[in-house]
Amino acid sequence: MAPLILVVVVSLTMVSIAVRYGDDVVSDTYYKDSRMYHYSAEQDERARELGLAGVLLFSPEDKTVSLDLRGQIEYPEKLLLTLSHPVEADLDEHVVLEQVSIGRYRGAVQAPLQHRWYLLVMPELDPEQFRDAQWRLKGEINFAIGNGVPLKPIEQ
Repeated sequence: MAPLILVVVVSLTMVSIAVRYGDDVVSDTYYKDSRMYHYSAEQDERARELGLAGVLLFSPEDKTVSLDLRGQIEYPEKLLLTLSHPVEADLDEHVVLEQVSIGRYRGAVQAPLQHRWYLLVMPELDPEQFRDAQWRLKGEINFAIGNGVPLKPIEQ
């Protein structure tokens, strides 16, 4: 009976590890068509057409972030910045950036400003509706290297 009991214990341990530390769901503009996944680049193309680009600058001392945005758009009053942790979705944060002057935005960050983060800026304020945003800018920052990063549409 010992081998059977050992198999049951090891199986239950593996199931609990898989449930607790399972991979997080990828959230981006991918959609499933039959058995294939397709990537939709409409938001990136729109940002490229509008000539959008920006620079994000994080201030670890006062936990703020500022964005200098340029492009041929009517600047919205607020933007949404999403900081996505590369491994743990529980650490992801959504920051509302408020306009302080034309093309300049500022917001407060709660996430630890260390290691590496994926960044997404869009005019849609509801993070669940990111597929409905007219445009988006993406970037990646490693705080071990610096506190600033350029944002731009994804190149195809």
